[in-house]
Amino acid sequence: MNNFTEKYRLGLRILLLVIIFFIGVGQVSLNKERGEAVSLEQPAFRLSLSSLSGIYFSVGGKIRNLLCPLLILWAAGWIWDRRLRPKRTILKVPLLVFMAVSLLAYFFSPLREISWAGGTRELLLGGFFFFAAAALLTTERSQKIALATLFVAVVLSALAGIYLFSQHICFPPTPHRIWLSFMHPNTTGSALLLLIPLGVAMIMDRNPGWVKTVGVLITVILTVAMVLTFSRTAWLSLLIAMAVLAFYWKGKYKFYFLTTLVLLAVLLILGVNIGPQSYLKERVESFSAFKTDPNIHKRIIYWDGVTRMIGRRPILGYGPGHQVFMAAYETWFKEVETGEKPVHAHNMYLSLAAATGIAGLGAFLWLLAASFCALRTGRRTADNPFSRSFFRGMTAGLAGFLIGGLADNPFFSFRLVLVFWFLLALVVARSSSQSSPEI
Repeated sequence: MNNFTEKYRLGLRILLLVIIFFIGVGQVSLNKERGEAVSLEQPAFRLSLSSLSGIYFSVGGKIRNLLCPLLILWAAGWIWDRRLRPKRTILKVPLLVFMAVSLLAYFFSPLREISWAGGTRELLLGGFFFFAAAALLTTERSQKIALATLFVAVVLSALAGIYLFSQHICFPPTPHRIWLSFMHPNTTGSALLLLIPLGVAMIMDRNPGWVKTVGVLITVILTVAMVLTFSRTAWLSLLIAMAVLAFYWKGKYKFYFLTTLVLLAVLLILGVNIGPQSYLKERVESFSAFKTDPNIHKRIIYWDGVTRMIGRRPILGYGPGHQVFMAAYETWFKEVETGEKPVHAHNMYLSLAAATGIAGLGAFLWLLAASFCALRTGRRTADNPFSRSFFRGMTAGLAGFLIGGLADNPFFSFRLVLVFWFLLALVVARSSSQSSPEI
């Protein structure tokens, strides 16, 4: 029985690593028809070879097709393996409350027929994914492998996106901007915002030389991709994340780092010409003309509409899902024509309040507070470079991510939702696991 249990856990961990890889790298296909549903998937790994016309497959496009079998097998394992059951962590209760409130918001939604497939299902899957990952990644080795898998996948997608950009192949709805597995450049920027501080933390802490070298390569590649997203919210949020990270260092490194951040911020605000590309100049210079920026004006219009949505149904909102938001906004709350259909409120917190009400937003804020408590505990008890780097990088990345949520809604992307829950699962797993030798 013990032998079977160990092999079963190993199989689940392997499946988890496969899912993490495809979360980061996106769809990989061969000779598969590219319908409208997958037209926004990064094309770098969607191949068509006439010499292999008899072979066709597609993996990773609909990530829930991989996620559901993992969750079913993980839940089945509870019968004979207590170690697979959800762990008692500081995040368990607030997450369960958030999931319960979201389910209630779905049941009482006036647009319930479009809320399940458009949002409630993904929200619940993300929560269960957190519990599964936290239960499976109980050793430092498994945590390192899982984190490395995510970095490898995202770096591959970033390299592919940089290559496509060099060939003038950009994200279709937003020309001149990089195309990664997270699709929209704003969403891509939010994903990179969680990962870049981890790479920087690995460089600055007392890790072995090869770890610092890998950290430099990862940071450079992801930073280039971040610049090419041309997401102003992500740029500023990354500066904030780096400022948070700087406070963990002492002496001259802290002074030099903070000075560099201040100079970069001044350059962005003043709109200095920092590159030869006209679009880059336009995006940077827009910081000095934000009051007249049409995109910011649209967001203010959406925020006004969402505020009225929350006032109409303040307790449980209109139900999760971007389709619910679009239908409710267009039907009942649209007052000013913006020339586009808003898919979300361009504010993570207003979006959550409109979807799940004040109750859901409160549960989410409780979850975030518990996350920072777990990060603080992890930083204080860290006794090896990997742990220190991880908890410091995650604290900075999460802080920047949440600041960015004031001007965007990164939870619009299911892939990014899974990255968010996976990293939080690593936080609770790492803080509760026994310390082991340095990497």
